[in-house]
Amino acid sequence: DFGIPDIFQLVSSQGKSGSLAISGNDRVTIFLFSEGRIVDVQPDRRESGSLLGTMLRDAGFLTDSDLKRILSSLGPGGKKIGEILVEKGKVSKEVLNRYLILQIKECLFDVLTFREGEYRFEGFTVRPAAWGGEAIRPDVLLMEGMQFLDEYPIYRQKFPPGAFRVHRRKGERADPFAFSEMERILWKALEFSEEPERVFRKACLTGFEGIKAFSALKERGLIDIVSAEPQEADGAQRIRQELLLLRRIAWGKAVLWAAAAAVMVLWIRGTFLSSS
Repeated sequence: DFGIPDIFQLVSSQGKSGSLAISGNDRVTIFLFSEGRIVDVQPDRRESGSLLGTMLRDAGFLTDSDLKRILSSLGPGGKKIGEILVEKGKVSKEVLNRYLILQIKECLFDVLTFREGEYRFEGFTVRPAAWGGEAIRPDVLLMEGMQFLDEYPIYRQKFPPGAFRVHRRKGERADPFAFSEMERILWKALEFSEEPERVFRKACLTGFEGIKAFSALKERGLIDIVSAEPQEADGAQRIRQELLLLRRIAWGKAVLWAAAAAVMVLWIRGTFLSSS
């Protein structure tokens, strides 16, 4: 059986165009390919946080009323939300491009954690939209995915379980020029919100990139971390969800490393045969 990383590699190496639907954990995510590169993703609508409009609203580019009004104007076969937002001047094409790439990254990281699931590829011509983002090589994203599976649990355990808030530490002077690019972006985004998820959205960073940058700022002594003190039931549910995510990451990590090992064996075998 093919694992999820194998499927992405296969579609990429053969330069295929079409849709790759991956189902697991009670949802379906569809990746669109053009000549072996990912050009778009269609998250399951039940995962509202992964939808482009929700992402841009959480980043402060749209209000709730803006989003509802634009969504109500969408029709089957009509313009997509990204095209409308660019036309109305809500976001620039460059900003939209960054968030489309972010959406693809987060969806890929998510499917890499699936323990069980199914996939279906349908071949057809896919023409990237003129207003859309750039085509992305799956192998590059898979490398980032492997880093996510390896390192996210390490960084996440440095913070309180469940919901927490982040504040700039009062009285501490920071030199943004000493920051890495992700630290500098995140530091600026802390002016927008104290909720990590909204900070990450404003900074246009994945949860993994964001928690990694928070860890660096914490080590510099520039931020304070406090538990959000949710209601007991909500807090317990959130902790259970995080534990489930960490178990899924451990599973995905094992699968991804197994796929990498299989590719290496095939490469070594091919090299050996060609030299014989």
